[in-house]
Amino acid sequence: MFAYAKSVKFVFLKVSILNIGDELLSGKTLNTNSFWIKRKLFSCGLFIESQITVQDETESIISGLNYCITKKPDYLITTGGLGPTSDDITRDVLFKYFNTKSSVDLKYLDFLKQKYGTKNLKINDSIKNQALIPNIGEVIPNSIGTARGLKFKKNSTVIFALPGVPNEMKKMFKKYILPQIYDANPNPFFSKTLRTCGISESKLYEFIISQKNCGHNQIGYYPSAYGVDIKITNYNNKDIESFIDIIYKKFGNYIYAENEENLEKIIIDICHKQNQTLAVAESCTGGLIGHRITNVAGSSTVLKGGIIAYSNESKMNILGLKKNTLDQYGSVSEETALSMSERVKKLFNCSIGLSATGIAGPGGGSLEKPLGLVYIGLATNTNTIVKKYKFNQDRKTNKVKTSQMALDLLRKGLLNE
Repeated sequence: MFAYAKSVKFVFLKVSILNIGDELLSGKTLNTNSFWIKRKLFSCGLFIESQITVQDETESIISGLNYCITKKPDYLITTGGLGPTSDDITRDVLFKYFNTKSSVDLKYLDFLKQKYGTKNLKINDSIKNQALIPNIGEVIPNSIGTARGLKFKKNSTVIFALPGVPNEMKKMFKKYILPQIYDANPNPFFSKTLRTCGISESKLYEFIISQKNCGHNQIGYYPSAYGVDIKITNYNNKDIESFIDIIYKKFGNYIYAENEENLEKIIIDICHKQNQTLAVAESCTGGLIGHRITNVAGSSTVLKGGIIAYSNESKMNILGLKKNTLDQYGSVSEETALSMSERVKKLFNCSIGLSATGIAGPGGGSLEKPLGLVYIGLATNTNTIVKKYKFNQDRKTNKVKTSQMALDLLRKGLLNE
């Protein structure tokens, strides 16, 4: 990631993140919580001081707390270990760490008994622990689960303890923690992200640093298989908007969204407005394009269907491609991509057909058709176009890049760009 700033120093509040859970260390569970929290925190003007992951074990958790607090962050956020099972010990450890006694919230205990069906039975100790209230500190409500959060303060550091279940953590974080952090931020700033596709980070960087009227913006570059996100940050929102106008004039055709909106959502919105319908024929992407589209609510009125035509037999027998087309040009060719998009459009009787065929790798390439070669076809009621791309030799990355470029080609076709 390149970073560029001009005669301005941004003052960030500092935060540390403590992830608790054996499953995170073993690799059984991907730590998506940490990624999500960091994105939210940075948008509020916080700097990530440190992040560590520890076991569901008393000494490990205490060691992690000590390490993070030694850094003197403004906030320490912990996730995990607040549930009803025997290995959920974070609550007890925190009570011990802050040397606080606790009492039972009888109303919440009744709620738990009804929730777990133990109204007339002796409630399990681990479940009962969820109803404990510390004498020092606060309880953070959980509107969709049973594991309530906790809030403490040690020296100048505010500690928020949240459950590890992602949807519970996110709702509690957005409703109770973000507002507190935002109100406490002495130097709130503005930021906007431009999401690009089809242009390299180096070209964006070279153009941006050449601009004398960059103002006091801080600019970050975040490349991925989906494209390059450009994040512009400043205390003055007018400076951001002025600079964004410059970027749009130069790279408007490559910018598909702002902030966190994704390409598939953009496409569904456009199709709804234009009353367009879509069908997809996929070979090298194996259904990834259709998967991304169907992740969007309301896509059922747009996407009429899709076909994974992976073999030549399926391309002929299901899509209706001609054998001589495949024999003469091959399954990875401009002609095949064109026929796939036109045939799937006709097959599902819709206004747009989208196709993708290529060599995902790591095998199957040749001098004439190297690994990463991809053709994407787009058929509309007025014409059909095919675009050729050359990606790298990583199979999974190639699939993502192909799906992204296919959706971007569709976006441009819908907007007549």
